[in-house]
Amino acid sequence: MKNEKVKALWAALKLPLRIFVLSVLPILVTWLGHFDAQWAGVATTFLVIVDKYLHELESAKPVKQQNEGVLGVRGLTGF
Repeated sequence: MKNEKVKALWAALKLPLRIFVLSVLPILVTWLGHFDAQWAGVATTFLVIVDKYLHELESAKPVKQQNEGVLGVRGLTGF
């Protein structure tokens, strides 16, 4: 029972964590560079779309053909 609660909590936290990880890089680039802050939002949105696409693309394959790793089932973020 405890294990199921931990799994449910981890599943609920995955999307916010993915968005956080994917948003850090564009925010740092706009903060350190001379770019408008609006580009951080655009870059974050683009990275979230790519991450979700890769995750869905790999999830649709049979389990034996799924790739693990950075560009595999886990998407760009690795989880």
